[in-house]
Amino acid sequence: MSKVALIKCEEYRLEYLKNKLTEGLSFFGGLKSFIKKDDRVFIKLNCVGPFEAEKAITTHPIFAQAVIQLVKEITTNIVIGDNPATKDLLFTLKKNGLYDVIVEENLKIINGREFTTITNSKCRIYSDFQVSKAMVDVDVMINLPKLKTHSLTYMTGAEKNLFGFIFGLNKAGWHVKASNPLEFGEAINDLYGAILDAYKDKKILHIMDGIVGLEGEGPSSGGIPKQANAILISPDGISLDRVAVELVHLDVNKLFINNIGGARGYGENNLEKITILGNQLADFQDVHFLPPKNSLGNLGLKILRIKAVRNLLLEHPVIKHSECIKCGECVKICPPKAMTIKPGQFPKLDKSHCIRCWCCSEVCPKNAIKKSKRPIAGKIIF
Repeated sequence: MSKVALIKCEEYRLEYLKNKLTEGLSFFGGLKSFIKKDDRVFIKLNCVGPFEAEKAITTHPIFAQAVIQLVKEITTNIVIGDNPATKDLLFTLKKNGLYDVIVEENLKIINGREFTTITNSKCRIYSDFQVSKAMVDVDVMINLPKLKTHSLTYMTGAEKNLFGFIFGLNKAGWHVKASNPLEFGEAINDLYGAILDAYKDKKILHIMDGIVGLEGEGPSSGGIPKQANAILISPDGISLDRVAVELVHLDVNKLFINNIGGARGYGENNLEKITILGNQLADFQDVHFLPPKNSLGNLGLKILRIKAVRNLLLEHPVIKHSECIKCGECVKICPPKAMTIKPGQFPKLDKSHCIRCWCCSEVCPKNAIKKSKRPIAGKIIF
């Protein structure tokens, strides 16, 4: 039986958080079951972009600090960070309040620009991944995902947070290679398998910040902060994500990345085979997250493998001029270069080239990119 600790936690207060984390970790024998004295530990943040902590888009700085201080009771050999999609890491950390915590705790921020290749020998599609070397050259990883919905992947959690092993704009290349949702799900799981292989003689621990999560058009500025009052902890990222979707009362059948990972044996996603420790799901009956608009089931995802039908069936990004500041972040990240911009003008979209990855919406600092109405044919079929 896989195990997930589920702990009710209602606020970001340092000592209170440390006590709640210690309570959850006790079900696994405490942090000392994962970390030995002088181990090198990598703390993987969720830093998708430079957003303020109260927007619930990135790992909350107090949540990160609580984890850091617990780790420092065992080892001070700690590196921390992430690979934001378009912005410099230091700029991103300063914007969301994490930089001040890192300086206060005297930690080293990773250098994501030095690469190494990790391999999945049992891949489905992609075997090799160029990732940040500093994220691999450690003894232990503590992954700190945020509880969020996601316009492309329905939800994002422990497994999807590790897409951050890919540096910056290199992520866009993977959206082009795997240009429909199901293939992207296979690619994320190929990467996850490669990470598990790279860490086969090391330790991984996932600790999800679900005190305030994000519902609706997550995982970025399009989402709405929502109190969930939960911390989830597990060495099994697949199990953690499976419990997370149940916690917020969303549809597990649409959690396709997790379902692929479970089918491959990367973790347990059968809820009946997961032991939940601490609080139980019944303690969170009033927690209901809004799903992303017009999210698709398995049939819809399979249909969208056919590139020609996307414009006929799917909504597309629409730029809201009243909110857009013409910063060009959407153009910078757009994997197929379907979004373009001229100086002083609003971005423009070529729908025929758009792969509906929603990266543009993810990096938009002003939530200026919305979904269009779904075409009538799409409404009928889906």
